[in-house]
Amino acid sequence: MDRSIRFGTDGWRAVIAEDFTFENVRIVAQALADYLEDKSEDKRVAIGYDFRFMSEDFSRAVAEVLAANGVTVFLSPVACPTPHVSYYVRTHNLPVGVVITASHNPYTYNGFKIKERFGGSASPETTRQVEEFLGKNPVRTIPLREAKNAGRVIETPLDEGYGRFIESLVDIKAIRESSLKVAVDSMNGVGGRLLERWVGSKTCEIRTLRANRDPLFGGRAPEPKEEYLDVLRDAVLECGAMVGLATDGDADRSGGVNRDGSLFTPLEMIALLALYLIEHRGQRGMLVSNNANTLYLKRIAESAGLPYVNKPVGFKYIAELMQKEDVLIGGEESGGIAIQGFLPERDGVLINLLLLEMMVKRGKDSLQLLQELYARFGEFHFRRRDFHVVPEKGQRQVAAMAARPPQELCGVKVESLDGLDGTKVHLADGSWILFRQSGTEPALRVYCEAPSVERVMDMIGEGMKALGEADKGK
Repeated sequence: MDRSIRFGTDGWRAVIAEDFTFENVRIVAQALADYLEDKSEDKRVAIGYDFRFMSEDFSRAVAEVLAANGVTVFLSPVACPTPHVSYYVRTHNLPVGVVITASHNPYTYNGFKIKERFGGSASPETTRQVEEFLGKNPVRTIPLREAKNAGRVIETPLDEGYGRFIESLVDIKAIRESSLKVAVDSMNGVGGRLLERWVGSKTCEIRTLRANRDPLFGGRAPEPKEEYLDVLRDAVLECGAMVGLATDGDADRSGGVNRDGSLFTPLEMIALLALYLIEHRGQRGMLVSNNANTLYLKRIAESAGLPYVNKPVGFKYIAELMQKEDVLIGGEESGGIAIQGFLPERDGVLINLLLLEMMVKRGKDSLQLLQELYARFGEFHFRRRDFHVVPEKGQRQVAAMAARPPQELCGVKVESLDGLDGTKVHLADGSWILFRQSGTEPALRVYCEAPSVERVMDMIGEGMKALGEADKGK
């Protein structure tokens, strides 16, 4: 067994042909089959896959292993968004689902996500138990044709009824009848033209970019963050769109730009949506974020008299809470957002549709709504920067920062630290910066929120310098 197989914040991801090989994928599939044999009398699994290089072939390899172990497999005949798999698992009461995707990671990666019966990311306990079965038993496999003939692999769409579900959550008719002009960037992922098909009309103009499959994603990561949104930004400015919205490779995350080309961050999206759900839809419930999320959610919760909870990075922690509590909205800085009434899962297309409904119902674009947010709760801006750092060094540096934090950053006093996930430094003016080693790739992630974009960038620069100094002190 390849010992490099480890589940991170959301599944196992690795570089294709280096660690993400057919041999290792079959080892993981066998471990999942052994887990089902040990933990569940129900031997049914749904499998979906995205547009990444050979994702369909890897998904078939997983199906062949599961079928050889007596599992009945429902295999998507086409690439599909991750939330479609979660939806199928939930509505058909399957014990687990599998998605072959590396989500927003660079094109060199692929991955293996596990979804559970409740319709969301597998819990840390479940993935730990699957890991314990890695390499315990020899891999069994049978040819796909034979598995199909035996009724062990059934090709079936995983989105039957999904459209009606979305229509119960978003006022599609209002958007279609509006005069919105929107640019949409699917980043060559499985989001494709889904949003355009939902709401495009004679009056609602949707211009979709990068809707077709490109396993290389233009040579970049299919992640809706600032450095990869230049194509969308140019389109918004060129066509005079009111907003630009994007989804990542497997269409479970959102990002965007405002009409002036400025970044429309997921943290701003979740804050605006929280206000919209509370004040315009009259909904109530808990507001949940992860440790790399915006301080706006906490301020909005306090203003509305609603509970607020902060969780470690990884949507699985939010999904876990959504099964126990009445969560109004929960999200992470990387664009994964879930709302009340939906699965304990992310869907980038759904969130983008809800953002459009918000703009239609409130009669304002995203930039106008953000100005209102700043006026009510203070102006803060967010950025994330990733630095290529091997895990061992990154973990050591983050620990050193916790042990030897700076006294101040950018002339503002350091007020407190928190170690919920990484090392988060809180400043006296409400600004914060978080240092965290990625659980899915060799990257040290630095997150920061401050009163201006310039201040954010200065804090990241000073923070990285302080990180190195703290590490030297060790």
